[in-house]
Amino acid sequence: MDKLESDTDSKGFKRLRNEVSKRIGVDYENYSKSHLRRRFHARMRVVETPKFTDYLNYLKRNDEEIEKLRKLLTVNVTKFKRDEDVWEIIEDEVIPQIIDKKNDEIFKKIKVWSAGCATGEEPYSLAISFLNNQLPENISIQIYGTDLDNQALDFARNGVYPDKSVKNLSKMEKKEFFIQKNKGWILKDKIKDLVKFEKKDIFKTEFKRKFDLILCRNLMIYFNNDSKADLMKRLVESLNKGGFLIIGMAENLRAPAKDDVESYDLKKRIFVKP
Repeated sequence: MDKLESDTDSKGFKRLRNEVSKRIGVDYENYSKSHLRRRFHARMRVVETPKFTDYLNYLKRNDEEIEKLRKLLTVNVTKFKRDEDVWEIIEDEVIPQIIDKKNDEIFKKIKVWSAGCATGEEPYSLAISFLNNQLPENISIQIYGTDLDNQALDFARNGVYPDKSVKNLSKMEKKEFFIQKNKGWILKDKIKDLVKFEKKDIFKTEFKRKFDLILCRNLMIYFNNDSKADLMKRLVESLNKGGFLIIGMAENLRAPAKDDVESYDLKKRIFVKP
């Protein structure tokens, strides 16, 4: 096979990106071109189409190919309490501060958002961590988990996980919050009831709610620089005063968003809105 085409400014690449956006229902114009090129190339190698236009034509002739590409574009790699050193700060410092602050307020509902939640381990981990902190009875909590992948969200709502997903949880947590059955771990309703899952395109969503904590980890690495800056600005704007924003360890907060928050733990990419 000839060398794979790599020019992401070509008409062929743009036509392919637009067709994939239309077929999958996601606006991939916000995504990094290099990220899309790597994913396209992975399938182009398999089906032996060296040009973007060749692959586009193949895609149009083979209905099953769009599903294979969709799965490649929405790779979900996660587990409960992923990045344990970050999660230790979330559970031992961030959540207690949120609870203490809410205790002093008239409106005692905590709102939390896990953006790009994939199969649900992150928002469910947040629910576990809040309950580990002995959430007062007079304080309610709603955790939102959003993603673009319907299959991943259906998996999350089902709440059944393999051993590898729960390996970072303690024996006490597994006993308290799960039922073990057939080498799987079934979440109890007291955790599932705290989390609401929604399909959302983060670039087409108006952030109307004021959140006390937002986790948007390892999502922005897929986007282009302009989209990253716009998204970070909107995330910070959607935080309550004193609210926390946590991004991925490989991500950096960009202007103008970084001017509106303070670093709580810069190494762990935890920020607070003063």
